[in-house]
Amino acid sequence: MEEMSEENSIWTSHEMEMLTHVEVFLHKPAIMKKGERFLNALGEGMIQELTRSKLSFPSGTRRDKTQLARGENNNGFPFLSLDIPQMFSKTQMFTFRTLFWWGHYLGFSLILKGEQLPRYTGKLIANKNNPAWKDVYLATTPTPWEWTWSDRNFKKIHATSGEELQSLIETIGYIKIIRFFPMSDPAFIALNWLEAGITAWKDLSSIADD
Repeated sequence: MEEMSEENSIWTSHEMEMLTHVEVFLHKPAIMKKGERFLNALGEGMIQELTRSKLSFPSGTRRDKTQLARGENNNGFPFLSLDIPQMFSKTQMFTFRTLFWWGHYLGFSLILKGEQLPRYTGKLIANKNNPAWKDVYLATTPTPWEWTWSDRNFKKIHATSGEELQSLIETIGYIKIIRFFPMSDPAFIALNWLEAGITAWKDLSSIADD
């Protein structure tokens, strides 16, 4: 039997503080339910918005139904995600995903892959200096499923050259563009998720315009 070192045989004061801190667990169910209500309202608004959209969506894209997912462990933290519109296949993606990630941020992202990628890339580069894009980021990771907001994983589009954006997208083979609303920002408390989400959809999906 492996013996425990003296250091590991007692609780530290910080560990004891965490062990006796129960408030977050008491309030977590209600907080997550409130997040679900906000996301469901956004989903209903997106369905209405998409009925007026003139975008050419890939075949099979779901525009009349939302998908709300719940999870407990995205890098150790619970999350909610909402997909609408949604289309995933082995060769194509066209999905607007909203991620509510406990302790991190609310993020609105557009994920694109497929034969139209060169056209989307050209539109992205053309839009990069648009003032509405000053807070939009491009994912740089090998897959679109990394959500940690860091300089290693995301490039600010406004501050990146067109040549570098083109090279990055060609290397990873997809586009994920995202607007973050960090929970550490005092303005987060008053954020209107419906309004922010619809605005993000309009801004980000402009690269898919015909």
